[in-house]
Amino acid sequence: MTALLYQWIDLIWIPIAMVVVHRGQVLKSLAFILTCILTLRTQIEIMESIGKGDGILHWLDMGLYERGLIIYGLLIGVFLVLAHFSPHTRGVIFLAATLSLYVLGLCVSMLAMVF
Repeated sequence: MTALLYQWIDLIWIPIAMVVVHRGQVLKSLAFILTCILTLRTQIEIMESIGKGDGILHWLDMGLYERGLIIYGLLIGVFLVLAHFSPHTRGVIFLAATLSLYVLGLCVSMLAMVF
């Protein structure tokens, strides 16, 4: 039970997002969070499939999942703070900011996966 809870602990961001973001931002925020969650698992699968389950350079003692949780957790937290303090942002601008943050998180997490 605790292993299953630990494996999906990042789903706790979904109810937090439902409370923090404004009405017009809920669907985009949920899509962002779910995309980050699925991307983390995909990155881990890629690293394990090439035989580098603990990073390519082996500089960090932390596992891939923990690295990803930290990076994507910080990214989602920053995203929710920015979404909360920008209630009147238009849909296209909000989507562009969401995509920019996602690409940033993807690049930073891949660097963390390498180290």
